Amino acid sequence: MAIFSRFFGKKNPLDIPLPKLKESQIKLDYQIQKIENEIASIDREIAELFERAKKARSKSEELTIATKIKTLNQRKKNLQATHMQLNKQLMLISNLTIIKENEAILKGTPTWEMLRNMSPEELERNLASMQLDAQNFNENLNQMLGITDQTLSVGANFEEDEELAEIMRTIHAVKEGELEPETAAEKVSGEEKEKKKEWLEVEEV
Repeated sequence: MAIFSRFFGKKNPLDIPLPKLKESQIKLDYQIQKIENEIASIDREIAELFERAKKARSKSEELTIATKIKTLNQRKKNLQATHMQLNKQLMLISNLTIIKENEAILKGTPTWEMLRNMSPEELERNLASMQLDAQNFNENLNQMLGITDQTLSVGANFEEDEELAEIMRTIHAVKEGELEPETAAEKVSGEEKEKKKEWLEVEEV
């Protein structure tokens, strides 16, 4: 991962000044917000394309719109992957910030010694898998979270492009009044399935 070395050089992460950590948090928050705004803009653009598709007079015009939707959807997936990585970095730096804010309390304890004895790489790995709470960091310092990277694979033959075919089917559903453009945008991005899943989980409870 090497996030600390990329941000702060080769020094021990525990020696990074607290102001530097907070400055990095602010920068990451800004980057994350910028990506969230761009994703929201893409969602609006996809919905507008589905609205335009209602008036498409030929299959060629529909295909052009569908291709634009696919391109935007791929851009959104790439942004979501970047968003996930930035959030991991933010969690890592936030965890270290909490530890540094409580350094005076931790010093002299076995926990501090354990952190001090870790290599920078080992400390980074452990902090990346923790979710610390500023209110009760002592209680959850060793609570680990499993995080897995998502890999995005892009590319398919146009003739066998199932995603494009699905977008075309969705365009026809919009034209026939079966779907609203906003719902169609959620459908092609997979968000509609996630909402249904969440709804079913609530119902089961």
